[in-house]
Amino acid sequence: MSVVLKVFNSLLSMALAFLPDSPFRGFVDSIADIPYLGYLNYFIPVGDFISLLSVWTAAISLYYVVSAVLRTINAID
Repeated sequence: MSVVLKVFNSLLSMALAFLPDSPFRGFVDSIADIPYLGYLNYFIPVGDFISLLSVWTAAISLYYVVSAVLRTINAID
């Protein structure tokens, strides 16, 4: 099983190497330098909001993909 995971990891690393760097890297790095960001995150958990938003977006996207596939094979109306 370890060999399979190593092969999968190397294939995934090669696939990700072809993708460009994030265009938002500079913006994110500049936000990290804001001195009062830690205090803001204490009262408003921005990290938790982003995590919940990403899970919600993945769930909705999965729903639409499955719905489109089922409509294609005429399993649902």
